[in-house]
Amino acid sequence: MEQWTIVIVLLTIAIILLFASFFVKDNDRKFADEMSEYTLQLTEEIHELKQRLIAVEEELGKEVPVSEDSQTVKKVHNLTKQHIITLYTSGRTFDEIAEQLSVPITTVQLVVDNYIEQSIV
Repeated sequence: MEQWTIVIVLLTIAIILLFASFFVKDNDRKFADEMSEYTLQLTEEIHELKQRLIAVEEELGKEVPVSEDSQTVKKVHNLTKQHIITLYTSGRTFDEIAEQLSVPITTVQLVVDNYIEQSIV
């Protein structure tokens, strides 16, 4: 009889924990979203700093070397931007979009960020 009591108690605890797991917030997802947002923010800031540096160097009359990132961003045409936005709104991830269109993930992030920023304003 003592064994059955232990089995019933353990089963009850397992069921309670199972139901509790449905109502507990997913902290890992929240952390991943925060990290993604932080990464995108840093990417935007780096891009803005590069643009400012290029502008300052042009004012000083120095020859400005064109980096791969700025070349990639310049190569993204409106049609590609629209394709990125369409894929993003259909639920594709940045990795999937970058792989499908053969563009860097940072470019996809910048295009999506600009799209989100324009739709908010």
